Amino acid sequence: MLKIYHFHPGIFRKVVLSQIIFYFILEDFVFYWGHRILHTKWLYKHVHSVHHEYATPFGLTSEYAHPAEILFLGFATIIGPAITGPHLITLWLWMVLRVLETVEAHCGYHFPWSLSNFLPVYGGADFHDYHHRLLYTKSGNYSSTFVYMDWIFGTDKGYRKLKALKCDRVEDDGKQT
Repeated sequence: MLKIYHFHPGIFRKVVLSQIIFYFILEDFVFYWGHRILHTKWLYKHVHSVHHEYATPFGLTSEYAHPAEILFLGFATIIGPAITGPHLITLWLWMVLRVLETVEAHCGYHFPWSLSNFLPVYGGADFHDYHHRLLYTKSGNYSSTFVYMDWIFGTDKGYRKLKALKCDRVEDDGKQT
């Protein structure tokens, strides 16, 4: 028999929002470690190198990976919903947001509406482009959405140095004119 649930829309929105935030944080944590493991010598050579065939990624490359990697890192995406047992609408919203985020991170463009312009902890395209520019195991920037894991473990040091150099260059260019 079909169950019909009656709920208050305001409470439903709060539950959906809290679950989506939880999913993003948990996914980022699990993805960071899984992605970092994929950059070990053997797994990079036999699995993750497929995803890194494109040094300059574009949107579709976000989903281009070895089948083992899709299963391995896909776990990061499904663990949150598996824990909470969300409403179907919440699950669909989560999957859409997750795909949009990963396509945006791989698109190669820093859009004016990118969340990285508004949330300092959001990685975005610049953050992930750096990861694809450096091949093999020393690239850093292993997080999927946020930058806090890379910051905590120092795996974004090269990226932060490059970003600081670019900022200094822009400041120097502005002073010369």
